[in-house]
Amino acid sequence: FSEIIDSLGLKDPFVRNWVDLLAFLLAGVKSNGILSAEMIYMFAEWYKPGCTLEYPLHGSGAVVDALVRGMQKFSGRISLRSHVEKIVIENGRAVGVRLRGGQFVRARKAVISNASMWDTLNLLPSEAVPKSYQERIRSTAQCDSFMHLHLGFDAEGLREDMGIHHIVVNDWASGVDAEQNVVLISVPSVLSPDLAPPGKHVLHAYTPGTEPFGLWEGLDRRSDEYKKLKAERAEVMWRAVERALGPSFDREKCEVKLIGTPLTHRRFLRRHRGTYGPAIQAGKDTFPGHSTPIPQLYCCGDSTFPGIGVP
Repeated sequence: FSEIIDSLGLKDPFVRNWVDLLAFLLAGVKSNGILSAEMIYMFAEWYKPGCTLEYPLHGSGAVVDALVRGMQKFSGRISLRSHVEKIVIENGRAVGVRLRGGQFVRARKAVISNASMWDTLNLLPSEAVPKSYQERIRSTAQCDSFMHLHLGFDAEGLREDMGIHHIVVNDWASGVDAEQNVVLISVPSVLSPDLAPPGKHVLHAYTPGTEPFGLWEGLDRRSDEYKKLKAERAEVMWRAVERALGPSFDREKCEVKLIGTPLTHRRFLRRHRGTYGPAIQAGKDTFPGHSTPIPQLYCCGDSTFPGIGVP
């Protein structure tokens, strides 16, 4: 997309940085690495007459509920707490999955994985996967991970026009992909009061795929070292929230304080190294399609075309 920006002669540093920010928040790469189609679609939708940046009423859980209804409408079944241990291959074909408890779920037609390419590879017996396919996956660059801050607090005294979305950029010159530089903040209870008790707000702040996994690798999540690092790396989010919400916000009065790290991402979302996804640069490489070298195994999600982000 940067080639289009260059062709228009846009040189203003703020405009260039802003476009980089939008691209990075969408796809984990700046404007010189994002597909032009993604940005063009986003801008076209964003600037339609009467268009607004929307948020699903009742939170992102409402989107999940809609997907569940769609699955069940067509006789699908959702299995929770069903940790997939491996994808089972018989006679060179994917025939089902084996769960941690030993249960085997046989596929009627095919197995579809929406795990990342690295996590999907780890579910497969290595002898069933062509070496070239393994090497392509292992050599694909990864986006960094996240820090998260989830808060619950009293709405009393906070300004009524607080708004739902806030972006804090500490230093434009450092680059929007710099570590601990950009913080995204969402206060969904502004639009959906049912997401919090009466008179309360819930807030989610995060660093957008800029947290290195290496800082956390090997740490015991129950150790004092881990707790200390969590507090240190969360401070940038606390300061951003204070800046966005104003002097009436008092972190000490928060009734809920939850900090997530790359290890949280790896554990609860089963993301390899807590990654946001593949850092594939447009013009240099392409996202894989949805088929795989293994018959009856298909992939979907952010490791497949068109990649990370929901415009």
